[in-house]
Amino acid sequence: MGKNSTLMLSTRHHEPDIQAALAVLTQTVAKKLPGKVKAIRQSWKMLKSVPADEALFEVFHRQVHTLAGTSATYGFEAVADVARMITLRLPETQQVDCLPVDEIDFLLEKLATALGSETVEKASAVAPIEPHNMTLSLGRSRDKLIYLVDDDIDFLRNMVLQIQNFGDTVVAFSDLASFDEALERQVPDIVIMDVVLDEKPKAGIEHIARVNAKRMQPLKTIFISGSQDIEMRLAAVRANGLAYFPKPIAVAALVDAIATFTHQITEERYRILIVDDAQEQSAFSALILQQSGMETIEVNAPLLLLDVLASFQPDLILMDIYMPGCNGLELSQVVRQMDTYVNVPIVFLSSEADLKKKLGAMSLGGDDFLSKPVLPWHLTSAITSRVKRGRMISKLADTDGLTGLLNHNKSKKRLEAELTRAKREKISLSIVMLDLDFFKHVNDTYGHPAGDRVLKNLANLLKQNLRQYDVIGRYGGEEFLVVLPNADALTAKIVMDKLRICFSEMSHLSDEGVFRCSFSCGIAAFPDLDNASDLIEEADKALYEAKDGGRNQVVISTEQNLFGNKGTDDS
Repeated sequence: MGKNSTLMLSTRHHEPDIQAALAVLTQTVAKKLPGKVKAIRQSWKMLKSVPADEALFEVFHRQVHTLAGTSATYGFEAVADVARMITLRLPETQQVDCLPVDEIDFLLEKLATALGSETVEKASAVAPIEPHNMTLSLGRSRDKLIYLVDDDIDFLRNMVLQIQNFGDTVVAFSDLASFDEALERQVPDIVIMDVVLDEKPKAGIEHIARVNAKRMQPLKTIFISGSQDIEMRLAAVRANGLAYFPKPIAVAALVDAIATFTHQITEERYRILIVDDAQEQSAFSALILQQSGMETIEVNAPLLLLDVLASFQPDLILMDIYMPGCNGLELSQVVRQMDTYVNVPIVFLSSEADLKKKLGAMSLGGDDFLSKPVLPWHLTSAITSRVKRGRMISKLADTDGLTGLLNHNKSKKRLEAELTRAKREKISLSIVMLDLDFFKHVNDTYGHPAGDRVLKNLANLLKQNLRQYDVIGRYGGEEFLVVLPNADALTAKIVMDKLRICFSEMSHLSDEGVFRCSFSCGIAAFPDLDNASDLIEEADKALYEAKDGGRNQVVISTEQNLFGNKGTDDS
């Protein structure tokens, strides 16, 4: 592809077409590998004759760098490993007159051997990514415009094919001139920029820095690179880079970062429970925290704390020490004796100045101590840092390691919390028990790694298409629990049917070939059922009814079956 050229692939593909395209790309890369290795050997021969020539050094470095990134992306790990070893042995540019000639000669021979051992069949082509070709009634934001810049055409094609599956428009550029022309016409939601372009280290970073210098607001930029060097990362940060992804790119993580930086995925508001018998003090603290976007509840009678904890599920408790009937120290010990809240940060807010008493308060369950009067910025900063840290710890404890969804225990707790809120706010709520069909057959036929990929793909499909505040958990094995607040049973069925159809059309890769999988669902809803155990039990019954009825369908519990039968099969 020449200068001033743009590579643009359409944003809608069916999954089988994408997998076929990825297979073709893998074959194309395999055919090009010998030529790339030959070019590297030729460059090395020239560089050895003129070791002080920095231009030759940059060419050689760029060629090896590109080979390492591309071959790793397409699964040619033996070639990628040796290429990475060569890059590690190369000195800094200003030291090219002292090249480790013998070591690189040896590694280039090893590279030729590695090349001979690679085959297209051995290459682990990228795992299938679920399509994002629908908009559910419960809402998702518009597609985003992404500019992708990299001078490796094969890499560009591969990345565009993968990213576009998540429903975004990707325009790819192999040179900076085309990128600049497109910028004049339309500013994208985000830019993904390789740091090394035209055989120049940091060229992508330097170009973004120049563009931003002329703009009132800097471009939202994610840098990608084959280098993990801290100096390269530092340069990216100085150029206002929001993130830095080393090659081979973990596409799912990249897409999550894109969604975060374009505000498609927003962090839930911090929930702060304020316990203070002085209403004026609690109201002041609440106002300051609300101005920072936090959600607050005030408890002015300490003995009422437990009544609020279960329904509000706070991220942090801000508590006075000196209160009538029950002081803060005693109350914190009560909270710490309850397993559910043992990890919720407690910050004491008091006019106490005695250091020993402050330390004593910390030893009895407190995480921090703020002295009244506290400056607004100090209060906000202290609360924010504690909540962030607490959420990080909770996420590790509450999520399933494979899918990243809530685990069994946390799913049930969130269901109970959402049900309490639905009762308080008098809104509907539906729960979905979802189970993969014939999953044992998938594991037995295609292997457990393929089964794990199916679970991950389903988890991603749910996360990408349900609302931010919907509860999604891996209930156990191949069974999932979904909680849809403010959605009745019919709405839940419509939503889950769309997801069911989408998932059933998705192709999954394995060593044994491409295969498909489906799931069945059972739905129960509040207010027809008003406790968590009954909801789960009835949704489970509906799930078994869906299984008995032929699988790959969604059935509403007979307790509130709006269709008068056991559901329909839209497949």
